[in-house]
Amino acid sequence: MRLATLLLTMLTLGACALHSPQPAPTVTDWDQHQQQLQQLQSWRLEGKLGYRDSRDGGSAWVNWQQSAEHFKLQLNGPFGAGATHILGDDNYAELQRSGKETIYAPSPTALTEQLFGWQWPVDQLQFWVRGIPAPDTPLAESHHNPDGTLARLDQAQWQLEFSGYQQVEHWILPSRIRGNNGEYSFTLVIKNWRPNPVAD
Repeated sequence: MRLATLLLTMLTLGACALHSPQPAPTVTDWDQHQQQLQQLQSWRLEGKLGYRDSRDGGSAWVNWQQSAEHFKLQLNGPFGAGATHILGDDNYAELQRSGKETIYAPSPTALTEQLFGWQWPVDQLQFWVRGIPAPDTPLAESHHNPDGTLARLDQAQWQLEFSGYQQVEHWILPSRIRGNNGEYSFTLVIKNWRPNPVAD
């Protein structure tokens, strides 16, 4: 399996306790909804990622822990036996795989460039998984569901579709995201959300 597959999983990280899905309430103020989710800077999620490019595809279970700019990602399923770990922050990233040399890079974006020759939108992903646009990236187009949540988004050359919103504590969060950028596509199904987890 190609290393490109690896970083597609940076979409999905997470870990812990299952929150029973509840119907999401209506978003009455989109600007307030965005601001609220931008303030959610510590969280964990667990899910399954399917991915495909022009040559291959596959799937992986992913656990993602985010604390401000710091992240830890564990991938299970692809790339043979054992787990793959990616960790770092805005200015540092490393890739650890069982039986292989650790790969270091000055940023998550630089790590993706080093691995497969093009830049995965790492900075935007931490916002997309929350169902909001990245605030510091130009936005091409967006559409909303009747309840006010984000339905479709064109940003950073990616076309994204969001569905299956649920209430987790007082947050309204997506449980399914589909993305497409030319020959690259993914589907992320988020099984568990845990806002503001206790650090390991």
